[in-house]
Amino acid sequence: MYKIFTGALVLLFAFVGCTSYFEKGYHPEVLEEKKIQATRKTQTIKNEAIDLVILITYLNEIEYSYYDNLCYFFVEIYAPSQEPLNFKRLHIELSGDNKNTWHQARYMRLLSPKEYDRVLKPVNKWSNCYLVAFDKVNFTNDNSALVRLWIDEEEKFFDFSFEVIPFQML
Repeated sequence: MYKIFTGALVLLFAFVGCTSYFEKGYHPEVLEEKKIQATRKTQTIKNEAIDLVILITYLNEIEYSYYDNLCYFFVEIYAPSQEPLNFKRLHIELSGDNKNTWHQARYMRLLSPKEYDRVLKPVNKWSNCYLVAFDKVNFTNDNSALVRLWIDEEEKFFDFSFEVIPFQML
């Protein structure tokens, strides 16, 4: 009986001392999780090498009350060549429910590093970051946005119409 009791105590202490991988792992804050889920990524290839890496974050998905007057996007563009990006290479448009109608940006401006905050900050410190604003577009819901980005002659689509995973509070 003593051996069974001692064995049970050893097993109990072994399990009490263990923690799961998820308890020790990285858990993004709610704001970071919202940003991750509101971001889409693509890249352009030239001469069999990556020319640009582009991330677009739909800011209205992150904070409804702050971005309520226009449709805002945070555009991050990284060029592995480290060459400055010519603004004339870019053209961005937004479509809502009617995918045949494209709206021009009201403005697109380069952000300086001193303007970065918890949301408006690049993933890569060598990226150029832009704030792009559109007039409000008719959406069935905020998840029906489709962004079209022209870089040189290449057309890229960023689909914000699919449903994101509910946030997990741990």
